[in-house]
Amino acid sequence: MIISKPDIQELLESGLLVIDPPPVPASIDQVSIDLHLGRKFTKFMAPPEHIPMIRVRRSVMEDQDLWEHMTRDTYVLNPGELVLASTLERLKMPPDHMGLIEGRSIWARLGIGVHMTAPKIDPGFDGTVTLEITNQGKTPVQLVAETDAPCQLIIARVSSELKEGDLYGGPDDAFQYQTSPIPRSG
Repeated sequence: MIISKPDIQELLESGLLVIDPPPVPASIDQVSIDLHLGRKFTKFMAPPEHIPMIRVRRSVMEDQDLWEHMTRDTYVLNPGELVLASTLERLKMPPDHMGLIEGRSIWARLGIGVHMTAPKIDPGFDGTVTLEITNQGKTPVQLVAETDAPCQLIIARVSSELKEGDLYGGPDDAFQYQTSPIPRSG
């Protein structure tokens, strides 16, 4: 069940759902919370010429030579471009709720998508959210950290509260406590 504004506010006030920095009241809508862009952006760089293709594996995320990390106040997203960006807000999901990240329609109407196939925030997740921002429009778009809110968090109650060992955050959960779009090793 997707929860509505009164339940969102109750989760925040009780400390069961943590959003840091906390959302201002105007950021909480009927069934969602607006999230803002942080200052961390990451681009996938083309592999060296001697590598004709890549396979999608965890090692791609760990190979820092394939990623350009930037910390900026603004980023110009050109048509056809993809950039990964962190949310300003760090989320900590309770064991009986999950989140979904969805784009906002004003951005979509300009051709901006904020996630490709990764909208789910698992119970127990703790970290910033990585957005896969694409520009499918015809005009460059300036992304402004801390000001722009291109996405919203929708919260759903899960059918049963997950126990400690079943929550997101186990040894195979690479994105727990992330603070960058691609977690950096070392």
